[in-house]
Amino acid sequence: MKPESVNRSLVTISKWGKAAGILFIIMGAFAALSGAFFFLIGAIPGVLQIIAGIFLMRSAKEAGQMAEQFNELSEENMLDYYAKFVKMQGIYLIVSIGISVIAVILVIIFMMLGIADGLFKDFDTNTY
Repeated sequence: MKPESVNRSLVTISKWGKAAGILFIIMGAFAALSGAFFFLIGAIPGVLQIIAGIFLMRSAKEAGQMAEQFNELSEENMLDYYAKFVKMQGIYLIVSIGISVIAVILVIIFMMLGIADGLFKDFDTNTY
């Protein structure tokens, strides 16, 4: 027998997990479509977001089953799917941060190369 607070938490996880999972899938589809227009590799973040949304929805489904009737297999599956969701989000964040750092470094390098080459010499700084 599980306490009532645990049951309420499982119901909340089930409802919000399904809603958030659907939103992850929708946003992943938009990201995949917009990324695919530029390069095929641009669709990868969207696909990863869709997969993460599926794992979150599966975790929410298992939480709903646990709220109805406690089952160790449901508990194990819920935690397994949630662990996969968290892992995918962590990998996505690490890659995003890495790409952002590389982009900032490249912008600084190209800006310095432009300044060194005299690219900005025609700007009149007195008018700004």
